[in-house]
Amino acid sequence: MRYALLNEPLIRVRLKDGTVRDCTLPEVIVALLRDEVLGFEALQPHQQQAWHSFLVQLVAMAVARITGGAFPEEAEPWRRALVELAGGEEAAWYLVVSDLSRPAFLQPPVPEGSLEAARYRADVQTPDQLDVLITAKNHDLKARRIVQPRPEHWMFALVTLQTMEGFLGRGNYGIVRMNGGFGNRPLVGLTRALSPGAHFRRDVQVLLDARPSFADRYDLGGHALLWVLPWDGKKQRAIELKECDPYFIEICRRIRFLEEAGRLVCWRTNTDGPRVAAPKALNGITGDPWTPVEKSDKPKALTVSDSGFTYRLLQQVFLSGDYEPPVALAFREDEKDGVYLVARTLVRGQGKTGGLHFRIVPVSQAAARWLSGSEERRTKLARRAEQRVRLAADVQRKVLYPALAALLSGGRDARVEWEQVTPWIEAFDRAVDAQFFDRLWASVEQDEEIARRDWERFLLTEARRQFAVAEHGMPVASAHHWRARSRAHAIFEARAREVLPYAFNATRSLSTEQEVRS
Repeated sequence: MRYALLNEPLIRVRLKDGTVRDCTLPEVIVALLRDEVLGFEALQPHQQQAWHSFLVQLVAMAVARITGGAFPEEAEPWRRALVELAGGEEAAWYLVVSDLSRPAFLQPPVPEGSLEAARYRADVQTPDQLDVLITAKNHDLKARRIVQPRPEHWMFALVTLQTMEGFLGRGNYGIVRMNGGFGNRPLVGLTRALSPGAHFRRDVQVLLDARPSFADRYDLGGHALLWVLPWDGKKQRAIELKECDPYFIEICRRIRFLEEAGRLVCWRTNTDGPRVAAPKALNGITGDPWTPVEKSDKPKALTVSDSGFTYRLLQQVFLSGDYEPPVALAFREDEKDGVYLVARTLVRGQGKTGGLHFRIVPVSQAAARWLSGSEERRTKLARRAEQRVRLAADVQRKVLYPALAALLSGGRDARVEWEQVTPWIEAFDRAVDAQFFDRLWASVEQDEEIARRDWERFLLTEARRQFAVAEHGMPVASAHHWRARSRAHAIFEARAREVLPYAFNATRSLSTEQEVRS
């Protein structure tokens, strides 16, 4: 056995004092609990979510099942707890285990007895080739770029693959914690501070507090680390969801590492079905601590689109009541003085990667107290947010689009496709996105009329700004120049007064008038 995560310092950790320390996995846990960690040297941006979730689930299960609710302050008790969590099988924490009847880290035992009999193949040359990113065209992120990997590169790639991957063709099935094979596993939650340690400690406590609520769906003493169980890849060998711990760490692929000539070699084979048996009607609703669930006739786990965490989506997830929030998104008693909303996911698709989306939204003290207070206050703020989203959409469809269409068509009311004016529409939307939550939080103590007036004036200012940009940059035939401008201005002003009546209120101040004109 080689590369013991529990005993060898294989993980390079950058501490808050600027130093870099080589740590074992138990030492990483201790450093995170002490909030000493600034980052991990070999961890790539798209792997951060998988690593955070893996560690949180691991520690939450160890504390609940092994340590009796205690958080040991030294590494050795954590080492013993992790071995016990693996059923006493220390091999489960080695990257390389030559005895195929035993597990290795995130690598199940091979019941067939040999890699050849199980049809494993050594076609993975580098850790980034094992990873979940699809980079075949080498446009954005180059493939096979980690040509001299350390064991930690393989470890992070393996954690990301086994806990975040979806369907990738026959024989390559994905995790159960997402809605469909081409979905994604989002992370949406709150944290008082943005350091890895603070976020880690908060989420561990959240999982521990919520654990009893899963007793009717899971086995609190069930399978915790699914890679310790033998797996021959047969469909009928899938593990039933109800037999697992609520925070079980799953695997979705049959992988084995061997060491040849001093370097790690990755072997893999296909399977006939997924590792965890779950009905399709489940739609990814597994009680994942970070995944919102859409409320509808057919509830389903959130799948983020290529657009990412826009203000519209976050408003729906965080405020509207259209989604059942995950446990990580619930306010705690010590979070009424302000928190951060953290949203992260890697969007997957059929043969493509839809982008890494990461967003942090500061929630002010006033907003946090409203959102964690009475249901009446929360509902009032949610209605205001929904109204603001609707107004922004109305400005795009009913004000900007017809005015830009008139400009582009030379004032002749000819049909103009939405895509033709998209650059200016999207620029307006980005401006709204950048200020939506800051302005919403600032309005919590305002009465409804003042809050609406301020928001409408902001929308009018940004709409006029984008209209002016289009007016100077949009190609218009010189013969129709003045007609186009006149017609477009008339449409803009008339529609704006219909959609944004509060912005044209006669009581507005001179300074606001000058701001709008600018």
